[in-house]
Amino acid sequence: MNSKHPFPPFIPSAASKLIIGTIPPARFCAEGEKQLFDTDVDFYYGSKENAFWDLVTEVFGEPLEKLNTQKAIDQRKSLLTALGIGITDIISECTRENQSASDDKLTVISRKDLGQLLIDHPSITTLIYTSEFVKKEINQLFGGYHLIDKENKKKQFIKINKKIYEVRILYSPSPSGLRNLGPDGRVKRLNQYRDFLSTSSDVV
Repeated sequence: MNSKHPFPPFIPSAASKLIIGTIPPARFCAEGEKQLFDTDVDFYYGSKENAFWDLVTEVFGEPLEKLNTQKAIDQRKSLLTALGIGITDIISECTRENQSASDDKLTVISRKDLGQLLIDHPSITTLIYTSEFVKKEINQLFGGYHLIDKENKKKQFIKINKKIYEVRILYSPSPSGLRNLGPDGRVKRLNQYRDFLSTSSDVV
């Protein structure tokens, strides 16, 4: 069964950063009424198992409800707006092996029109990927490649529509994301999120 992406991009008018993921778990993409858990949030990275918003809460000290409510969605949108960060995914439709949410179990059918999205939002200068899979999909979408910072391979650059974007690749917030980060993985991942998501003008 195909999964179709359930959310439009959320990009504040003055956003300078754009977070790009893959696609929500299958239960978020169901046709008709979604079968979500009480502690899911019906928004990007809203799965109860995903650590993304827990990391954001810890970085910015902003409490966010983990409940299937409109209030929880609005809290996340308000925080993103305050930080000047937009959020979207690269996949618009895919098939899944055994309904898995893992990137390596996805077969991409179609991708979102990221090129037009960036044209429509010229204030964006930095792209933040939630996985290496996103980088691979963007390379295929634009037929290009990324230049890698010699000091930190998680900091890269790509040219899209004749504009050079800084690229940051996050350690995955998925349940398996800490598997290869060693015994201090939680601290390492938190520090990276703080570095990549914070700005000098953050006031939350």
